[in-house]
Amino acid sequence: MNQPAPSHGDSDADQDLAQLMADSAADFCTRALPRARLRALRGANPAFERARWQEMAELGWTGLVVPDYCGGLGAPVAALLAVSRQLGAVAAPEPLLETAVGAAALLGEMAPDDVLLPALLSGHQVLVAALDERDGEVFSRLTVRAGQHAFLLSGAMDNLPLGRDADGWLLPGTISGKPAWFHVARSAAGVSIEDLPLADGSRDARLVLTDCAARLVGSDEVARDAAGYARVMIELASSAYLLGLAHALFDITREYLGTRQQFGVHIGSFQVLQHRMVDMYLQLRLGDAVVAEGAGLIEQGGAVAARAASRARHRACHAALLVAREAVQLHGGIGYTDDCDVGLYLNRALVLAARYGNAAEHRALLAAQRGAFGASEGDKAVTVDIEASAPDGDWNNLSDDAFRATVRGWFEAHYPTDLRNPSARLRWAQCRDWYAALFARGWAAPAWPSEHGGMGLNADKLMIFTEEKERWGVARTPDQGIIMIGPVLMRYGTQEQQAHYLPRALSGEHIWCQGYSEPNAGSDLASLRTRAIREGDEYIITGQKIWTTLAQDATHMFCLVRTDVEAKPQAGISFVLIDLSVPGITIRPIRNIAGDEEFCEVFLDGVRIPVSALVGRENDGWTIAKALLSFERIFVGSPKTCQYALNRLEVLASARALHDNPVFVDRLSGYALDVADLESLYKEFAAIIKRGDTLGADVSLLKIFASETFSRLSEFILECAGAAGARAGVAQFGATGLDVLSPYYNARPTPIYGGSNEIQRNIIAKQVLNLPSR
Repeated sequence: MNQPAPSHGDSDADQDLAQLMADSAADFCTRALPRARLRALRGANPAFERARWQEMAELGWTGLVVPDYCGGLGAPVAALLAVSRQLGAVAAPEPLLETAVGAAALLGEMAPDDVLLPALLSGHQVLVAALDERDGEVFSRLTVRAGQHAFLLSGAMDNLPLGRDADGWLLPGTISGKPAWFHVARSAAGVSIEDLPLADGSRDARLVLTDCAARLVGSDEVARDAAGYARVMIELASSAYLLGLAHALFDITREYLGTRQQFGVHIGSFQVLQHRMVDMYLQLRLGDAVVAEGAGLIEQGGAVAARAASRARHRACHAALLVAREAVQLHGGIGYTDDCDVGLYLNRALVLAARYGNAAEHRALLAAQRGAFGASEGDKAVTVDIEASAPDGDWNNLSDDAFRATVRGWFEAHYPTDLRNPSARLRWAQCRDWYAALFARGWAAPAWPSEHGGMGLNADKLMIFTEEKERWGVARTPDQGIIMIGPVLMRYGTQEQQAHYLPRALSGEHIWCQGYSEPNAGSDLASLRTRAIREGDEYIITGQKIWTTLAQDATHMFCLVRTDVEAKPQAGISFVLIDLSVPGITIRPIRNIAGDEEFCEVFLDGVRIPVSALVGRENDGWTIAKALLSFERIFVGSPKTCQYALNRLEVLASARALHDNPVFVDRLSGYALDVADLESLYKEFAAIIKRGDTLGADVSLLKIFASETFSRLSEFILECAGAAGARAGVAQFGATGLDVLSPYYNARPTPIYGGSNEIQRNIIAKQVLNLPSR
């Protein structure tokens, strides 16, 4: 599938340059770097083409991370990622990462005037920096002593990329206890090179130095800072490379599934294979989102940049190895042969996933830094007036830190203590007063545009608002009017409908429920049978709805009805609004497995509604229904439930002293990274809505990943609760009381409602991946 340039940059000019670089790189890679050459390069000396590397230098790629005043391009990070992705797409072994990112970043930051930099930029010198670790231990591997004309290095360096294919190395050491970097030429006396063959036919090296003459390039804290910067840049760029590789391999596999036949049909029509492809695609999209977000954070430097790069590496390594493994399986026996190009990509993925820290190593780094929980720090001390209004009427004018402090402080000051972290959905009578406080504050509809009374939050602010709600245990109110019917009426409703219904939904005067599912029309919604017959200026509605959440508290229901029984299933459906106070309506609550009455059946017996309650055109309700389901899926796909489960897990871990258990910490970090990466992907879809654009079928990715992550977290909570894992109600863990069963029960329906996850995978396979139907 087409790979757009990453979306982050400092300006429109940066974005234009990134897209230009992406297009140029795609053209060059297609023309000059065919996959067929990779077999010939395996084990060659060098294991890449010097002529192609020279062409890349002439294109300016060796100077992507070097400032223009030092002879480089000074390109935005997005441009670097665009080129890296394209090289990954052809599994290119040329040393863009090792030389044009690692060594160039180190020299550009530390020694921009050194003679090595122009030699590198010209493509004449292939230099490799020893950047295999982040921490300061790397500076203590070699002993350094002063010789008569040069410094003399002794010791060994393992796993140096490119091996003897490099012209020289930038190696770390210390001078008087301070960090330093030295240049060692391949031809220098005292250098012994042991080849370490790699899976893709290239090589690393074990470098053994014995009083090897070396030239000092840079020292002191600038040497340490430059190493940190170079390592972060190479981690992010290698993540983009891995994702480019994985996307290309995914496309190769998708094409194969569309041509290979078994049992008289294309194997890509087999549902089990389609679902595996969707799961691969989901991981790719998560990786794309995390890397793109990292591009926007990397220039902040310090811990923020390090966390962003580690998150990118963690997800990219996982996604690339998953796609490579699955590609072999989905190709069958041919995928295990050297004649199939799948092996070329798998072996290259193995090399790049091991270099610069694998997924497990970066997960451990993030756990140690407590950075697995997202890109934002969220705990900076900022003094704010929590009762103040939005500056110039727009909450987005506040800095993220000030907005977080405002939301956090206001929730802590005003949210009722007895409603924190409820075990079940609150009924309207329980949360009416809290909702009134939200409405009075202007916070009832964070995602609605300000012209309709909402907060108009952008994607980042909306995420902060959600994070702070979950942090403080703020319960979800009956919100179908805010998250579903409100956006639908803004898009499809008449001015009269908007004027009547939107203010009342916002204030809580109208409480809405959803009338979609029927006893024999759940995921197969087009099979609904509830009839609406027009009689003059009214519709007469007869039928039954089921799984209607909190209908017993609702005043109104938006409903799908069949207005044309002769038309095709989707073509004869209309979208109507029903006042639940009219005669002919019976509501019967349904008790769930947790003992709560969250869902209802709604019986409609000759219910009369005005024709003015029709939204859109008659028989065009399916279009509106799909739009509303997109809003529902992005809501269900919100990280909020996963954040809630993580919060409960942290409380339980503290109560049971589980943070001292390395197995627990590793699993917790993995789940926390899943939630953080879900946030990154969610922001992309939230930004689409904010722009007023239409969500595509791929929004179902959010619903799948959020619901299944929530389910896994809820099961982990029970596991961590030990013998109390089946305790009904609040279980005591020392002085801490916790209902461990409620997240588990709440997670059970999430992969079902809004269209089961199996149906969502079918939709993505057909509408996004275009896999064959037979």
